[in-house]
Formats: sequence, C-alpha cells, structure tokens
Amino acid sequence: MVTRDRGLAACAPPACTKRWVALAACGLLLAGCAASPSRPPLSGAERASIRADLLDSRWALVREQYPEAIRPAITVGPTIPDHGWPETVVRCLHGLGFVAVPSGGGVEYRSGGGKPQLEFAVARYSCEAAHPAESAVAAHLRSGQSAALYGYYLNVVRPCLLLAGAPSPVSPDRSAVVHLAGLAGWNPYQVIWTSGISDTALG
Repeated sequence: MVTRDRGLAACAPPACTKRWVALAACGLLLAGCAASPSRPPLSGAERASIRADLLDSRWALVREQYPEAIRPAITVGPTIPDHGWPETVVRCLHGLGFVAVPSGGGVEYRSGGGKPQLEFAVARYSCEAAHPAESAVAAHLRSGQSAALYGYYLNVVRPCLLLAGAPSPVSPDRSAVVHLAGLAGWNPYQVIWTSGISDTALG
C-alpha cells in the first residue's frame, strides 16, 4: 500500500571578518526584538491549544478509517522545518519497523512490514504528531498571531539575513499571509535551509 502525505567552506580573513560583523549586528537586532516584542509571546494556554488541535486533527484521520483504534499518548517534540520534516518522520517510522521514504516534500509509506494496517496507521499518527512540521503549526495560528509572526520575519529576520549576506526569499503580501493557512508558503530562512552557502558567497 502506498500513501502520500504531505560545512561551510573556509573563508579568507577579510571575508570572515565582514561576515561575523554582519552576523553580530544581526544578533543584536534579534536580541533587541526578543527583549521588547511588539506583541506578547503565545501564552502557555495558547501553545497547549495549538498542540491539542494538531494532535486532534491527526488522530481524526486515523479514526475515519479505524474507529476501534486506541489513541496513544504522544509527547510533542520541537517544530521541524518543512524541508527536514520528511526525513524526521521516515526515521521515526523506520524505528517502529515500517518502510517509508521521503518523496516530493512529503513521505511515501511503502510497507507496513507485514503488520496490520491499523498498527501502521497508529504508527504514522505517532510519528507525524510527535514531529510537527513548521507549516502545520503555522496553519493553526489565528490571524493576529500570523500577522505578528509575519511582521517579525519581515522587519527583523529577513533584514538580518540580508545584512549577513545570506539569501532570503521575498515575502508575499501581508494580506495573503493573514488570510491563507498561516505562513505555510513563506519562511525567510528557506533558501538557507535548502541549499549550501559558501563563505565566499556570504562575504
């Protein structure tokens, strides 16, 4: 059954100096924003609510096919950048004895290793729920929370990356971010995550 889901090189001293000065400035900007945010961070209750929504939405997919399934307790780990999410889930499934491979930005589940499909579905839930993708979390943010995160990315993070000589994709229109599914389509770090960047490029 197949189911689809969704060493930097050494640099010369002048280049290194330029890079580290830029990164230091970036760090100061980020620290200043963290010290005095324009909006308060998510409360513990808000984070718990988002976590519960993520788990419930994942488990609902299992219950549709297997009403008799027993929901396992899940410890939710750190949010995973979208580019690294498939590999993380694949490693988790391999650890549980299932065959899966990264495919097209998602995960292709090739075999349950002879185990019952119900067991496979629960394992899939366990791995995907325990390792939430960044876009999945962003999709559960309210419009005001998405707007605040978008403003931080646009006005602090992206300028810092550009100052350090790192590539950062142009942002979408703010109204699109607020009204679509969170920030699923844009992250200022995306180019860095998905490509190798040499120090000469940054310098």
